[in-house]
Amino acid sequence: MDKAFGTYLLKRQDRRIEGPDGLVELSARAFDLLCVLIDHAGDVVSKDAIFAAVWPGVVVEENTLQVHVSALRKALDPNYIVTVHGRGYKYAGPPPTEVKFEPVKSPPPQPADRKPVIVVLPFENLSGDPEQQYFSDGITGDITDRLSRFRVLSVIGQHSAAAFRGAAHDFEAIRERLKVEFVVTGNLRRAGDRIRIAVRLSSAATAETIWAERYDRPINDLFGLQDEISELVAAAVARHLEVQINVRNTTRAHASLSSYEHMLQGYWHFKKLTREGNMSARACFERSVALDPGNAQAIGWLGMSYCEHWVQDFAVENSAKGLELTTRAIALDPANSTIHTIHTWALLCVGDLPAALKVSERGMQLNPSEPAMMVNRALALGYDGRLQEADDLMRQAHRLEPIPPLWFGEFSGVLAFAAGRYGETLAGVEPIADDAAWDMMYALACYGLLGDAESARTTLARLAAEGRVPDWELGISREPYREAEVRERLIAGLNMALSF
Repeated sequence: MDKAFGTYLLKRQDRRIEGPDGLVELSARAFDLLCVLIDHAGDVVSKDAIFAAVWPGVVVEENTLQVHVSALRKALDPNYIVTVHGRGYKYAGPPPTEVKFEPVKSPPPQPADRKPVIVVLPFENLSGDPEQQYFSDGITGDITDRLSRFRVLSVIGQHSAAAFRGAAHDFEAIRERLKVEFVVTGNLRRAGDRIRIAVRLSSAATAETIWAERYDRPINDLFGLQDEISELVAAAVARHLEVQINVRNTTRAHASLSSYEHMLQGYWHFKKLTREGNMSARACFERSVALDPGNAQAIGWLGMSYCEHWVQDFAVENSAKGLELTTRAIALDPANSTIHTIHTWALLCVGDLPAALKVSERGMQLNPSEPAMMVNRALALGYDGRLQEADDLMRQAHRLEPIPPLWFGEFSGVLAFAAGRYGETLAGVEPIADDAAWDMMYALACYGLLGDAESARTTLARLAAEGRVPDWELGISREPYREAEVRERLIAGLNMALSF
């Protein structure tokens, strides 16, 4: 039965939500989760009951549930979905009422000058060795990055593309979920000193092939091959749309392949956003740099792994080391937008907001379609008090990364804190807070400001049991807010949480 709640209409049979601004985009799982909570409005629904209803017969990590809860809070009012710690979740918004069918509002028309949107799906690994998946994903990511440098294209982020991993591609689902016109698929086989790559560009609307090619090259020609593939894909899209595109050749020397592989392995571990993952990542990045001291991107990622220790434990020496490494990486490759993204974060970790704003602006100039750069730039703008600009940029990033990684929500949560939206802050930082003192600091401040003594005590008890004693004063001192009022709220909320 259709149900209305607040300014929203849930149409169960059509599997859609209508809001005051038209259709609300939700994944299928998030929609099912909302139905479960709405059906038990006001009651706590246990996590086990949610898993049984939304993911029947499937083993799912708790982080997956947290991601979908976060998506609901972003799509609706963040206060509608409440976490009841140790028990589950509940719908706490306006009481839902049953309604009769109403016509569906049409989504707003796309602007005439909208860029064509393309997604590069994870290339299938045909090497027969599952351990080579990092290599396949790394090549996919590099082609994605190269395509995003063409200004006439909008390219979906790698994290969202990874949700459609698999040989059998549902083009209708891809088109509906990611709002793309073009899809790049492929596979690769690594055999000895050669690599074979098959690439296909298809129309998302018809699944028809627009362009396809196979390559069999020496593996030491990999970097040139990646450039060639990205340029041919971009040119094929341009011909299809009858637009002019400028091919972008690079004269930068590439890192050696063995160094490149260790860097890919490091990124594979780093994106887990765990302590163990970060330690494994650092070891890989160190091997990469040892093999090729000129591999600027590996140096940058090594710096990022040191900055992650600041996030985890407010380790000052690690943030300083991270900044030193990312500064060196920028000097080695000043035209690399990924390094500008990393360097922006390193500068924010040491509290240097003016430099972070400058570096992030340059990064946006180098690659205006990179979602990660947009998110880091948005955070810097938020610290600078330019919240509307930050929110606008964050929305752009989410359009290109509609299934975002957890850290996108993390940064959105910090922006929400500056705006006083504490429920939204918790939705962003809680999924990572167990491993990160920085996130835990914001979570505790929100518990204090919201009067949630139970959650504050539970969090502090867990810290004590682990023997961790973060220096909260140091953590707050590094938050580079232009407006003192935001920092004062952070201090006040944290002190309230510590006093419960």
